[in-house]
Amino acid sequence: MTFESFGFSDSASVIDSILIFLHNGYYFVSFMVLISALIFPFILLSLIFTISLQLRRNQYPSVLAKLFRTYLKLEEWAMVEVYLLGIMITVIKMSDTADIHYHAGIFCFSALVLISMAITTVIDKDFFWKKIENRGKKPHNQPADLFSKGGQNFITAAENNLFLCHICHKLSPASITLCPRCGDSLHSRKPKSIARTWALVITSALFFIPANIMPIMQVDFLGVPDKSTIIDGIIYFFHSGSYLIGLVIFTASILVPLFKIVGLIILLLTTRPCTPKYLRQKATMFRFIAFIGRWSMLDIFVIALLTVLVDFGFLTSIHAAPAATYFCFVVASTMLAAITFDPRIMWDKCNSYGQNVVFIQQHPWKNHHD
Repeated sequence: MTFESFGFSDSASVIDSILIFLHNGYYFVSFMVLISALIFPFILLSLIFTISLQLRRNQYPSVLAKLFRTYLKLEEWAMVEVYLLGIMITVIKMSDTADIHYHAGIFCFSALVLISMAITTVIDKDFFWKKIENRGKKPHNQPADLFSKGGQNFITAAENNLFLCHICHKLSPASITLCPRCGDSLHSRKPKSIARTWALVITSALFFIPANIMPIMQVDFLGVPDKSTIIDGIIYFFHSGSYLIGLVIFTASILVPLFKIVGLIILLLTTRPCTPKYLRQKATMFRFIAFIGRWSMLDIFVIALLTVLVDFGFLTSIHAAPAATYFCFVVASTMLAAITFDPRIMWDKCNSYGQNVVFIQQHPWKNHHD
């Protein structure tokens, strides 16, 4: 895009928005934008193209499982759709003060987002794992002897000395250390899940304070600096009548990080009541926490675009402020906390109190060991 105002003009690309942070000394912010908007999306597209092409040709090299495992681990950190929303908010924010010209890059980037979302929607991960494991052969049916005949209570995999792979979800004997399908390390539960999650949640809470109190953006107009916090930016949109945009930024930048921190603390602290309904509600809350974390990068992407697009010399320019670094730490640590947390410990705690937790039965072996 190109912004024009009062005879000044500035253009920006995705790489420009990364370099401006780097030049201003915001190294971690630059790194987060680099991996989430450029490197990881490219790696993911390359990986899924290679994997699907090999499966299409019925070729099953030994490295294929490792490539798909890498794809699944990295897909959470590719945020092109969040970046595109940042572009839309930037355009709305500046539409009244500058003339905006669109170039081929924005249409290519929009197509990239649509393609990435389509891949995520249509890919059948279980089917891919089955093809990789069985090398195209039809899998054998597996017995359902881990389950009670009455269809009411499940005997857990751990009680039968079986470990569930966290990546490909294959059940394997506890006597082996690596998953025979994807090669990832096997554990009954994620190692030190509670301690690591607590450490990341506390880190997020500590960084959340300066991220909201300190200025996150500085606008220089005719040589006069004006610093603003996240809340100031939200208030600006509400005062200008852009209620939807203000609500989106308020949700992504304030509510989402706060909800993740408070929600994970609740999951870590609460053990009772050990009723199926309550446990399922907590499991649903955890899945929601894991899903929404990446959208907090929205504010950083908006600032990345504004700093490179609005640089009209003495007239006006926009710069990142210290809170940007703290906010990136909040986003990264909350995402890592959700990845580190093992929701099965909630059920383990209830079982340790002698509660008889009744599960909803699904067909146990319909996905071959999953």
